[in-house]
Amino acid sequence: MSHLVLSSDALSIKISTLGAELQSLYSKKLEHELLWQADPLFWPRHAPILFPIVGKLANNQLISNGKAYPLTQHGFARDAQFEIIFQSDSLIQLQLNASDETLEQYPYPFELMVEYSLKEDTLRTTFVIRNNSENPLPFSIGGHPAFNWPLVPSVDKASHKILFEQDESESILQLENGLIASDRRTSPLNNRELPISESLFEKDALIFDTLNSQKISYQAGSRCTLDMVFGDFPQLGIWKKPGAGFICLEPWAGYASPTSFMGEFSEKPGNVTLPAYSEAAFSFDLVVRT
Repeated sequence: MSHLVLSSDALSIKISTLGAELQSLYSKKLEHELLWQADPLFWPRHAPILFPIVGKLANNQLISNGKAYPLTQHGFARDAQFEIIFQSDSLIQLQLNASDETLEQYPYPFELMVEYSLKEDTLRTTFVIRNNSENPLPFSIGGHPAFNWPLVPSVDKASHKILFEQDESESILQLENGLIASDRRTSPLNNRELPISESLFEKDALIFDTLNSQKISYQAGSRCTLDMVFGDFPQLGIWKKPGAGFICLEPWAGYASPTSFMGEFSEKPGNVTLPAYSEAAFSFDLVVRT
Protein backbone atom coordinates (compact mmCIF):
# COMPACT_ATOMS: atom_id res chain seq x y z
CA MET A 1 0.00 0.00 0.00
CA SER A 2 1.22 3.48 -0.86
CA HIS A 3 -0.18 6.99 -0.70
CA LEU A 4 -0.47 9.59 -3.44
CA VAL A 5 -0.94 13.33 -3.00
CA LEU A 6 -2.43 16.08 -5.15
CA SER A 7 -2.43 19.76 -4.24
CA SER A 8 -3.96 23.00 -5.50
CA ASP A 9 -4.00 26.50 -4.05
CA ALA A 10 -7.20 25.67 -2.17
CA LEU A 11 -7.04 21.95 -1.36
CA SER A 12 -4.77 19.00 -0.87
CA ILE A 13 -5.86 15.37 -1.07
CA LYS A 14 -4.33 12.02 -0.22
CA ILE A 15 -5.22 8.75 -1.96
CA SER A 16 -4.35 5.22 -0.88
CA THR A 17 -3.68 2.49 -3.41
CA LEU A 18 -5.60 0.19 -1.04
CA GLY A 19 -9.17 0.50 -2.25
CA ALA A 20 -8.21 3.61 -4.31
CA GLU A 21 -9.62 5.39 -1.26
CA LEU A 22 -9.62 9.13 -0.67
CA GLN A 23 -8.07 9.53 2.80
CA SER A 24 -7.68 13.29 3.14
CA LEU A 25 -9.48 16.37 1.87
CA TYR A 26 -7.65 19.27 3.48
CA SER A 27 -8.76 22.89 3.10
CA LYS A 28 -5.79 25.23 2.98
CA LYS A 29 -8.04 28.23 3.49
CA LEU A 30 -9.58 26.79 6.66
CA GLU A 31 -6.36 25.00 7.67
CA HIS A 32 -8.56 22.06 8.52
CA GLU A 33 -9.22 18.46 7.49
CA LEU A 34 -12.73 17.97 6.09
CA LEU A 35 -12.71 14.18 5.68
CA TRP A 36 -13.38 11.74 8.53
CA GLN A 37 -10.10 10.26 9.74
CA ALA A 38 -11.23 6.67 10.25
CA ASP A 39 -11.39 6.45 14.04
CA PRO A 40 -11.59 2.65 14.55
CA LEU A 41 -13.77 3.11 17.64
CA PHE A 42 -16.59 4.15 15.29
CA TRP A 43 -15.80 3.39 11.63
CA PRO A 44 -12.31 2.61 10.31
CA ARG A 45 -12.79 3.94 6.79
CA HIS A 46 -12.64 7.33 5.06
CA ALA A 47 -14.34 7.10 1.68
CA PRO A 48 -14.62 3.51 0.44
CA ILE A 49 -15.54 2.71 -3.16
CA LEU A 50 -18.57 0.44 -3.48
CA PHE A 51 -18.21 -2.11 -6.28
CA PRO A 52 -19.52 -4.42 -7.70
CA ILE A 53 -22.46 -3.96 -5.33
CA VAL A 54 -23.86 -1.15 -3.23
CA GLY A 55 -25.27 -2.37 0.07
CA LYS A 56 -26.00 -6.02 0.79
CA LEU A 57 -27.28 -9.03 -1.09
CA ALA A 58 -29.62 -11.53 0.53
CA ASN A 59 -27.56 -14.01 2.55
CA ASN A 60 -24.43 -12.21 1.25
CA GLN A 61 -24.70 -14.31 -1.91
CA LEU A 62 -24.60 -13.38 -5.58
CA ILE A 63 -26.57 -15.80 -7.77
CA SER A 64 -25.32 -16.24 -11.34
CA ASN A 65 -26.67 -19.01 -13.59
CA GLY A 66 -28.05 -20.70 -10.52
CA LYS A 67 -24.71 -20.80 -8.68
CA ALA A 68 -24.16 -18.93 -5.41
CA TYR A 69 -21.01 -16.82 -4.92
CA PRO A 70 -20.07 -15.28 -1.54
CA LEU A 71 -20.08 -11.48 -1.79
CA THR A 72 -20.22 -9.33 1.32
CA GLN A 73 -21.64 -5.84 1.82
CA HIS A 74 -20.48 -3.18 -0.67
CA GLY A 75 -18.28 -5.65 -2.55
CA PHE A 76 -14.53 -6.18 -2.69
CA ALA A 77 -13.10 -3.05 -4.36
CA ARG A 78 -12.77 -1.17 -1.08
CA ASP A 79 -10.33 -3.81 0.21
CA ALA A 80 -8.44 -4.49 -3.02
CA GLN A 81 -5.02 -3.24 -4.03
CA PHE A 82 -5.22 -0.94 -7.07
CA GLU A 83 -2.49 -0.35 -9.62
CA ILE A 84 -1.33 3.20 -10.34
CA ILE A 85 -1.71 3.74 -14.09
CA PHE A 86 -1.14 7.51 -14.30
CA GLN A 87 -0.15 10.40 -12.07
CA SER A 88 0.46 14.09 -12.75
CA ASP A 89 0.29 17.29 -10.70
CA SER A 90 -3.51 17.35 -10.95
CA LEU A 91 -4.61 13.82 -11.85
CA ILE A 92 -4.37 10.31 -10.41
CA GLN A 93 -5.68 7.16 -12.11
CA LEU A 94 -5.79 3.75 -10.48
CA GLN A 95 -7.12 0.48 -11.80
CA LEU A 96 -8.44 -2.86 -10.57
CA ASN A 97 -8.84 -5.80 -12.95
CA ALA A 98 -10.75 -9.03 -12.56
CA SER A 99 -8.62 -11.82 -11.10
CA ASP A 100 -9.00 -15.38 -9.91
CA GLU A 101 -9.87 -13.96 -6.48
CA THR A 102 -12.57 -11.59 -7.74
CA LEU A 103 -14.07 -14.24 -10.05
CA GLU A 104 -14.70 -16.43 -7.00
CA GLN A 105 -17.00 -13.70 -5.68
CA TYR A 106 -18.20 -11.98 -8.85
CA PRO A 107 -18.04 -14.20 -11.95
CA TYR A 108 -17.64 -11.44 -14.52
CA PRO A 109 -14.56 -10.06 -16.34
CA PHE A 110 -14.23 -6.32 -15.67
CA GLU A 111 -11.89 -3.37 -15.35
CA LEU A 112 -12.53 -0.62 -12.79
CA MET A 113 -10.61 2.61 -13.23
CA VAL A 114 -10.80 5.28 -10.53
CA GLU A 115 -9.68 8.81 -11.38
CA TYR A 116 -9.14 11.79 -9.07
CA SER A 117 -8.80 15.20 -10.68
CA LEU A 118 -8.05 18.29 -8.56
CA LYS A 119 -8.51 21.84 -9.85
CA GLU A 120 -8.56 24.80 -7.46
CA ASP A 121 -11.43 24.18 -5.00
CA THR A 122 -12.96 21.19 -6.86
CA LEU A 123 -12.18 17.49 -6.60
CA ARG A 124 -13.71 15.29 -9.28
CA THR A 125 -13.95 11.53 -8.73
CA THR A 126 -14.67 9.35 -11.76
CA PHE A 127 -15.37 5.63 -11.92
CA VAL A 128 -14.98 3.93 -15.32
CA ILE A 129 -16.24 0.34 -15.60
CA ARG A 130 -15.29 -1.71 -18.66
CA ASN A 131 -16.89 -4.96 -19.76
CA ASN A 132 -14.24 -7.23 -21.24
CA SER A 133 -16.66 -9.96 -22.24
CA GLU A 134 -19.16 -10.88 -24.93
CA ASN A 135 -21.77 -11.23 -22.17
CA PRO A 136 -23.62 -8.41 -20.36
CA LEU A 137 -21.99 -7.10 -17.18
CA PRO A 138 -24.36 -6.34 -14.26
CA PHE A 139 -22.99 -4.21 -11.42
CA SER A 140 -23.59 -1.36 -9.01
CA ILE A 141 -21.12 1.42 -8.19
CA GLY A 142 -21.01 4.13 -5.56
CA GLY A 143 -19.01 6.51 -3.45
CA HIS A 144 -19.10 6.52 0.35
CA PRO A 145 -17.14 9.59 1.53
CA ALA A 146 -17.50 10.53 5.20
CA PHE A 147 -17.15 14.18 6.19
CA ASN A 148 -16.50 15.56 9.63
CA TRP A 149 -19.47 16.63 11.74
CA PRO A 150 -18.90 19.39 12.66
CA LEU A 151 -17.30 20.15 9.31
CA VAL A 152 -15.47 23.06 10.93
CA PRO A 153 -14.68 22.71 14.68
CA SER A 154 -15.78 26.25 15.54
CA VAL A 155 -19.30 25.67 14.15
CA ASP A 156 -21.92 24.06 16.37
CA LYS A 157 -23.19 20.67 15.18
CA ALA A 158 -26.79 21.82 15.46
CA SER A 159 -26.26 24.49 12.80
CA HIS A 160 -25.24 21.97 10.15
CA LYS A 161 -27.69 21.00 7.43
CA ILE A 162 -27.85 19.51 3.95
CA LEU A 163 -29.58 21.58 1.29
CA PHE A 164 -30.96 19.79 -1.77
CA GLU A 165 -30.98 21.48 -5.16
CA GLN A 166 -34.65 20.57 -5.81
CA ASP A 167 -37.70 19.57 -3.81
CA GLU A 168 -37.57 15.93 -2.70
CA SER A 169 -41.03 15.30 -1.29
CA GLU A 170 -41.36 11.70 -2.51
CA SER A 171 -41.00 8.93 0.07
CA ILE A 172 -37.60 7.25 0.32
CA LEU A 173 -36.32 3.71 0.69
CA GLN A 174 -35.42 2.32 4.08
CA LEU A 175 -33.42 -0.66 5.26
CA GLU A 176 -34.44 -3.79 7.11
CA ASN A 177 -31.47 -5.84 8.32
CA GLY A 178 -29.37 -4.24 5.59
CA LEU A 179 -31.83 -5.00 2.77
CA ILE A 180 -34.41 -2.72 1.17
CA ALA A 181 -37.64 -2.94 3.15
CA SER A 182 -41.02 -3.34 1.46
CA ASP A 183 -42.39 -0.20 3.11
CA ARG A 184 -41.05 3.27 2.40
CA ARG A 185 -40.25 6.20 4.68
CA THR A 186 -41.70 9.70 4.50
CA SER A 187 -39.20 12.19 3.15
CA PRO A 188 -37.38 13.87 6.06
CA LEU A 189 -36.78 17.09 4.08
CA ASN A 190 -38.44 20.38 4.91
CA ASN A 191 -38.29 23.00 2.12
CA ARG A 192 -35.30 21.20 0.55
CA GLU A 193 -33.42 21.22 3.88
CA LEU A 194 -32.25 18.27 5.95
CA PRO A 195 -31.08 19.29 9.45
CA ILE A 196 -28.54 16.78 10.76
CA SER A 197 -29.25 15.00 14.02
CA GLU A 198 -28.54 11.64 15.63
CA SER A 199 -32.23 10.66 15.62
CA LEU A 200 -32.40 11.00 11.83
CA PHE A 201 -30.47 7.73 11.42
CA GLU A 202 -32.16 5.55 14.02
CA LYS A 203 -33.35 3.30 11.17
CA ASP A 204 -30.01 3.30 9.34
CA ALA A 205 -29.30 5.15 6.09
CA LEU A 206 -31.58 7.52 4.21
CA ILE A 207 -31.89 6.31 0.60
CA PHE A 208 -33.22 8.70 -2.02
CA ASP A 209 -34.11 6.67 -5.11
CA THR A 210 -36.39 9.07 -7.00
CA LEU A 211 -34.19 12.16 -7.03
CA ASN A 212 -34.93 15.46 -8.67
CA SER A 213 -31.67 16.98 -7.43
CA GLN A 214 -28.25 16.55 -8.99
CA LYS A 215 -26.54 18.57 -6.26
CA ILE A 216 -26.56 18.82 -2.48
CA SER A 217 -24.75 21.25 -0.18
CA TYR A 218 -23.43 20.27 3.25
CA GLN A 219 -23.44 23.54 5.15
CA ALA A 220 -21.60 24.40 8.36
CA GLY A 221 -23.52 27.56 9.15
CA SER A 222 -22.01 30.40 7.11
CA ARG A 223 -18.43 29.22 7.69
CA CYS A 224 -18.05 26.52 5.06
CA THR A 225 -20.14 24.75 2.42
CA LEU A 226 -19.26 21.47 0.73
CA ASP A 227 -21.15 20.98 -2.54
CA MET A 228 -21.55 17.53 -4.03
CA VAL A 229 -22.61 17.42 -7.69
CA PHE A 230 -23.59 13.88 -8.72
CA GLY A 231 -25.66 14.00 -11.92
CA ASP A 232 -24.33 10.63 -13.17
CA PHE A 233 -25.78 8.82 -10.15
CA PRO A 234 -29.54 8.10 -9.91
CA GLN A 235 -29.57 7.42 -6.16
CA LEU A 236 -28.15 9.07 -3.04
CA GLY A 237 -27.51 7.58 0.38
CA ILE A 238 -26.94 9.60 3.55
CA TRP A 239 -25.68 7.81 6.65
CA LYS A 240 -23.94 8.25 9.95
CA LYS A 241 -23.06 5.82 12.68
CA PRO A 242 -24.67 6.60 16.06
CA GLY A 243 -22.37 8.72 18.19
CA ALA A 244 -19.76 9.22 15.49
CA GLY A 245 -18.55 12.63 14.33
CA PHE A 246 -19.15 12.18 10.61
CA ILE A 247 -21.83 12.24 7.95
CA CYS A 248 -21.61 10.16 4.78
CA LEU A 249 -22.89 11.60 1.50
CA GLU A 250 -23.03 8.73 -0.96
CA PRO A 251 -23.77 8.98 -4.70
CA TRP A 252 -24.99 5.59 -5.90
CA ALA A 253 -25.85 3.76 -9.08
CA GLY A 254 -27.59 0.82 -7.42
CA TYR A 255 -28.66 -0.19 -3.92
CA ALA A 256 -29.12 -3.21 -1.67
CA SER A 257 -31.33 -6.15 -2.59
CA PRO A 258 -34.99 -5.86 -1.62
CA THR A 259 -36.00 -8.23 1.17
CA SER A 260 -38.22 -10.03 -1.36
CA PHE A 261 -35.47 -10.59 -3.95
CA MET A 262 -33.26 -13.70 -4.01
CA GLY A 263 -32.96 -14.23 -7.75
CA GLU A 264 -30.30 -13.93 -10.43
CA PHE A 265 -27.92 -11.01 -9.97
CA SER A 266 -28.53 -10.01 -13.58
CA GLU A 267 -32.16 -9.29 -12.61
CA LYS A 268 -31.48 -7.48 -9.33
CA PRO A 269 -33.35 -4.15 -9.00
CA GLY A 270 -31.08 -1.11 -9.18
CA ASN A 271 -28.25 -2.73 -11.12
CA VAL A 272 -26.56 -1.18 -14.13
CA THR A 273 -25.95 -3.53 -17.06
CA LEU A 274 -23.13 -2.94 -19.54
CA PRO A 275 -23.39 -4.48 -23.02
CA ALA A 276 -20.57 -6.61 -24.38
CA TYR A 277 -17.19 -4.89 -24.79
CA SER A 278 -18.40 -1.48 -23.64
CA GLU A 279 -17.73 0.93 -20.79
CA ALA A 280 -19.56 3.45 -18.61
CA ALA A 281 -18.32 6.40 -16.57
CA PHE A 282 -19.77 7.93 -13.39
CA SER A 283 -18.41 11.18 -11.92
CA PHE A 284 -19.13 13.36 -8.91
CA ASP A 285 -17.59 16.66 -7.84
CA LEU A 286 -16.78 17.96 -4.37
CA VAL A 287 -16.54 21.75 -4.25
CA VAL A 288 -15.34 23.43 -1.06
CA ARG A 289 -16.66 26.97 -0.54
CA THR A 290 -15.35 29.04 2.37
